[in-house]
Amino acid sequence: MKVWKVWISAATVAVGLTACGGGARLSPVQDAEVCVCSNGVAVFCDRSYAMTAIAAERLVGKTFFRRTIEGGFSAEVVGDGELLVVTPNEKYGHALSQGKALAGLGFAKVDGKPFQAFGDHSCDIADIWRKDVRKGERLELGKWALVCGFDREGQPPPNEALPAKERRILAYLKGTPSETEAPRDILVNHPDYVVFVPKQPRDAGRRDWSKPGDTYNDHFQVINNPSNGLLYAFWTQASGECAIDQHIAFSKSADKGVTWTPPIAIAGSPNKRTPTLIASWQQPMLARSGRLYCLWNQQTTSRRPHCGMMFGSFSDDDGGTWSAPKLVPFTQRMDIDPADDHIPPSWCNWQRPLRLGEGGRFFVGCSRHGKAPYDSHGGCKVEFWQFENIDENPPVADIRLSYFATNCDALDATKVVGNTFVPREGPAIEEAGIVKLPDGRLFALMRSSVGHPVWSQSRDCGRTWSVAKPLLDRDGGKAFLHPRSPCPIYDWKGPEAASGTYFALIHNTFDFNSNTAYQPRGQLFLIAGRFMPDAEQPIWFSSPKLFAPRKNGNSFYTSYCIVDGKGVLWYNDRKFYLCGRIVGPEWFK
Repeated sequence: MKVWKVWISAATVAVGLTACGGGARLSPVQDAEVCVCSNGVAVFCDRSYAMTAIAAERLVGKTFFRRTIEGGFSAEVVGDGELLVVTPNEKYGHALSQGKALAGLGFAKVDGKPFQAFGDHSCDIADIWRKDVRKGERLELGKWALVCGFDREGQPPPNEALPAKERRILAYLKGTPSETEAPRDILVNHPDYVVFVPKQPRDAGRRDWSKPGDTYNDHFQVINNPSNGLLYAFWTQASGECAIDQHIAFSKSADKGVTWTPPIAIAGSPNKRTPTLIASWQQPMLARSGRLYCLWNQQTTSRRPHCGMMFGSFSDDDGGTWSAPKLVPFTQRMDIDPADDHIPPSWCNWQRPLRLGEGGRFFVGCSRHGKAPYDSHGGCKVEFWQFENIDENPPVADIRLSYFATNCDALDATKVVGNTFVPREGPAIEEAGIVKLPDGRLFALMRSSVGHPVWSQSRDCGRTWSVAKPLLDRDGGKAFLHPRSPCPIYDWKGPEAASGTYFALIHNTFDFNSNTAYQPRGQLFLIAGRFMPDAEQPIWFSSPKLFAPRKNGNSFYTSYCIVDGKGVLWYNDRKFYLCGRIVGPEWFK
């Protein structure tokens, strides 16, 4: 079997496209959609580039694989025939061109001048290469190469032939730019629900800046109201991460997540044309009375978005109307905060508060950024907050907080057991996800700068916490690898169930030869966990199973709740779509 690998080498021979025969058959390319070359058709599944008229004319009637712009194409030839590859011309796109390698592998350049394949950048001026391939050869290509002219037999079907679930999901794209810009991109991570698809184009040059920016969607938190069956969704939204139109969005569903109301902005900047100070990282809580609270980090200075005060609103009509925003005072400054008390602290709660605190009070882990006087490097630590009186329906200004594991007792990467990796950006433990164990202990899983997720436990309702340790599959077992990226953990039976059955999501990769913990966020794997009451690490985990196959963009700022008896992970895909996926019993076998 031949293996084709693309690198820079060898020269070219010109042939005519008219010499082309029937298309070769390839093994199924599951991460692709088979399309036909035409003027204006989307070229990639994750970018808005459209095929030019001249490219369509040169390739008229030819099939092509619409895939990610990142490349990584792999397929085996299962039937003899012609194969075409479009790749940048060596002169205009030398760094991206795979022409010399294709020539060395037996491809020949088709007659004709180089042409603009898509976009308007010179590096996308391209040539067509051709070869009659034979059964048994294997094709492996990088970025960028457009594979064309194959026989579509055995490839993923057209939209109308997809399974019913996939057709239902694609229906949410109707009327949005994604319908033509990235028609199947939303299917990659296998959603069961769709909460939101941006209405603005991916291409910033075509957006209407008088309308809310909606192409960045992050920190996605969904609450199920058991008294009336409503689902409430909150998230941080903008035209881009930390853009001046960043705001808190809210939507709800009355049919168990099938349809959702158009989002409204609770706080923050309405759009880029009339900006205000941004609002971020919301914390929703549902009081026992049914009053719905939403607190958030409100920028009050020109400093970075994490630097802000806590503001909030409440609703007594299921989010129909909201009270005027009010300040929730921080009653305690921490060692890590700026010495100048006119500067707000830097903080972020990425999970919503859960009823895991003493007496069922709302409890959350807080990421705190800065440098205490006794720290050698600035970084990020985790402390814990308990909301003391939400169930008393207080006005926002009267909400009371207690602060646990603060200052020298905060969870700190410099104290992680066995850690020797020190990244250039400084030590960090942050973004705690918390579950309750059947014996009442709390277990927190956090992302870190040490190459692993780290865990800690509390035996006193979250007041004090053990020194953080790398997450192992079991006592004395193997440590899971993970970059500085979200690593959520949930109780499978419900966020506050203390059931003894859990799951977490990890990337399962880390390069200790790098000098940074911010490494590629590739595919995500689910690890199923079960309670081990007598173990040092009280949850033991199974081997990783592939959960989110998207090869980049898996920054899962997620939430979890039970809907109609099923556990649903609510996730932001590429920080663009907002989706939900059922986590069924098959993950725990």
